[in-house]
Amino acid sequence: MGGPQGEGLLQTIPALALVLVFALTVPARAQPAVSAQPGLAGDGAFISGGRLLQMCQAQNPTCTGYVAGVVDALAPLSGPGGALPTNSLASFCAQKLKINQVIAEFQKFLKANPEGRETNAAQLVGDALHLAYPCGGK
Repeated sequence: MGGPQGEGLLQTIPALALVLVFALTVPARAQPAVSAQPGLAGDGAFISGGRLLQMCQAQNPTCTGYVAGVVDALAPLSGPGGALPTNSLASFCAQKLKINQVIAEFQKFLKANPEGRETNAAQLVGDALHLAYPCGGK
């Protein structure tokens, strides 16, 4: 990953981790009855797609915080000038998004791809955004 673009991505990864940790911990304290799973799943994810879907269907604030954290982390990396290529499954291009739109796209994506229920939820949110809001060529 030499060069300025690779270095920018390496500097962004700790920020992504911080955003996701914040998204997972702050809302979970506000709504402890339906909190995130305490341990890592088999693929190294704290929250699987199926678990996030349950939280979103229950309108748990953890869903909103988690999805917003993923979008906030991916947005600067996506689109024109971002570190991710437009064909990356984590890239998306949308001028303005509302959190409810993104949650609806995630739910639609997981219902169409139920085999992803055990997959890392952040990856599925990125996949749903990529499908719903594809970027043109760079």
